Amino acid sequence: MCHLGYKIKISGLVQGVGFRPLVYELALKFKLFGEVRNDGFGVEIILSCTQEECENFIQSLKNHLPPLARIDQLTYTQIPISSYTNFSITSSLENVKTTPMLSDFALCKECKKEFFDKNNPRFLYPFITCTHCGPRFSIIKSLPYDRINTSMQDFIMCEFCKNEYEDPKNRRFHAQPISCPKCKISVFLKNKKGEILAKDKEAFIQSAKFLKEGKILAIKGMGGFHLMCDAFNEETLKTLRLRKNRPKKPFALMCKDLKSAKELAFIDENEEALLNGVLAPIVILKAKKAFSLIAPDVDKLGIMLAYTPLHLLLFEYFKTSLVATSANLSGESIIKDELNLRQKLSEVFDFYLDYDREILNASDDSIAQIVNGKTMFLRTSRGLNPFYLERKFDKKGTFLALGAELKNEFVIFYENKLLISPYIGDLKSVEVHERFFNLLEFFKQNYDLKFDAILCDKHPHFSYAKEFKNKIKIPHHYAHFCAAYFEYEKEFLKDEKALAFICDGTGYGEDGKIWGGEVFIGNLKNYKRVTHFENFTLINSDIKNIQNLALSLIWHYDLENEAKEFLAKIPKIKLENLKKIYSSSNLQTSSLGRIIDAFGSIVFSLEKSSYEAQVGLMCEAFYDKNLDFSYKLFIEKGHINFKSLILGALRDEKSKAITGMFNALANFIIEFSKDYDLKVLLSGGVFQNKTLLEILKAKNFNFFVPLKFPCNDSSIALGQMVHYLNSQK
Repeated sequence: MCHLGYKIKISGLVQGVGFRPLVYELALKFKLFGEVRNDGFGVEIILSCTQEECENFIQSLKNHLPPLARIDQLTYTQIPISSYTNFSITSSLENVKTTPMLSDFALCKECKKEFFDKNNPRFLYPFITCTHCGPRFSIIKSLPYDRINTSMQDFIMCEFCKNEYEDPKNRRFHAQPISCPKCKISVFLKNKKGEILAKDKEAFIQSAKFLKEGKILAIKGMGGFHLMCDAFNEETLKTLRLRKNRPKKPFALMCKDLKSAKELAFIDENEEALLNGVLAPIVILKAKKAFSLIAPDVDKLGIMLAYTPLHLLLFEYFKTSLVATSANLSGESIIKDELNLRQKLSEVFDFYLDYDREILNASDDSIAQIVNGKTMFLRTSRGLNPFYLERKFDKKGTFLALGAELKNEFVIFYENKLLISPYIGDLKSVEVHERFFNLLEFFKQNYDLKFDAILCDKHPHFSYAKEFKNKIKIPHHYAHFCAAYFEYEKEFLKDEKALAFICDGTGYGEDGKIWGGEVFIGNLKNYKRVTHFENFTLINSDIKNIQNLALSLIWHYDLENEAKEFLAKIPKIKLENLKKIYSSSNLQTSSLGRIIDAFGSIVFSLEKSSYEAQVGLMCEAFYDKNLDFSYKLFIEKGHINFKSLILGALRDEKSKAITGMFNALANFIIEFSKDYDLKVLLSGGVFQNKTLLEILKAKNFNFFVPLKFPCNDSSIALGQMVHYLNSQK
């Protein structure tokens, strides 16, 4: 016998996160009969109830979402249903594979409490997890997300775990990585040859002993290996820098808890919440003192708290903070397996801590900072990506945006979903190039995708893009603009224009020059370049040689007399040869990132930069907010003249010059914007600079800067995609 009831369809992050047990619990609470099941789109609920009961149920569902769940779309319709005598969780429906794959998450509060509970069966068990936390993407082979399709396939559940796994009232209901000391994942301490030195608890005790002795260990985390050592052993830090050929780039730190982190850095309530949250990214914080071997020449530290039970167990035996930097060769991806680790890094680490559950998909740590009270993500990987967003567009089909060569992430549009890949890295590396195509193939196979269009950067020489035919090319900096506009699209009326300052290091311009200091007016359909920083000639394409950038600008503005002291440091023959190269070069750029590097070369007497954004970070340490001083930028012949920045760097002492530079940039943005009655967007890597954004905020200037989607090149693919989906062609 049939009667009327309601079908609720929900899409978003609703599988593998404890969503069905919540539905089950609420149905019992409201005394409603029916069923809940996963399908290819998300979750489907059938309720025998009235419309009022259905709406109350939905509201309660929204108010009590599990920590990892997110509802993108929810619809309910009245339908004829069979008579139900109870409420049950039923088998999944086979359907089109559009179900999101979740990222990996930090240990939840409930599991952490159990981990430290001596009476709990999983006391100090290094792989304790539930549906609210733990690995997902790193262990999945294919959809659907069932244990048999993960690297947990070979671990047979004991009766204790099986009972929890099958109990809808338990938070471990269908927690695919579930295990305990009876059906455990084993941990091994090994030497460089792969020989086992200790196992399980003894492996942690011996690892801690080695760390105390100043050894460097490669330790397998959730998405790959970290190189770890005592953060306060100066000789070990020097050795790590030497072995890894990393002279200046800061190391990330892992602290046991918030108390340990607060001993090293100033942490406000927003930063505290970010550190302790389920994402547990590396958070960029203001250091309490100089840590010259951890973060040379800068006043910031990148800190994450121990986010897995494995790390927490290590801290049971090692009490101080650890350096935790990705185990990889420079420019390559984080290493996820012991064979590659031994082949590539045996000269870097002394021992390694491994476990016998395979990492199938590597993931880097996400990176964030708090700017003006809000979280800004600088890298989106563990805990965030793959990221899925339900969105309808008029354009139908399945499309792929390849993104940028640096900080690559790609974006796929299918079945009204935007899928943003995890952070992949710099595709100049053969190994990262391979990772890009392996990950792309992984998503293609799992979602059975065939692309109707391929979107890419306009740069003519990106090798990864050459492997695709019939590409649609989208300008690099306009893609930056579109990604930023898309993040704030609710702030704009349909097709409303925005004024945008798009400033970064390098990007191929529409005129064949290297852009990077641009001002646009546009929307997601089109744009116009209003002005840009004055083009200047590059001596060569080696952007790390920032002294050459300084020379270019000294010659560009005819400042040789003012630069006598700076020029005297350079051998005369070298200077003459560089001047000849400069005179015959046709490489030109408008890049603000390169201008700042040139400025820093003069101020800090730097010949080369060791890592991206080094100069920007160094400058932040010398900004004086109490100094009311600014250089002057102005429009001349349609372009932004920045001569005062270079002249100031040559004339003024460090703190004054840096303060003048930051204030000049902020003042120019504010003054230029007054001529336009438009909302202002800021994007590109330059606007990851916290000091610059805080100056603008302090001057009560209203602007939008990407927070959720990084304003660096990671979001180029998103910009490419949302422009294409909004274009008329």
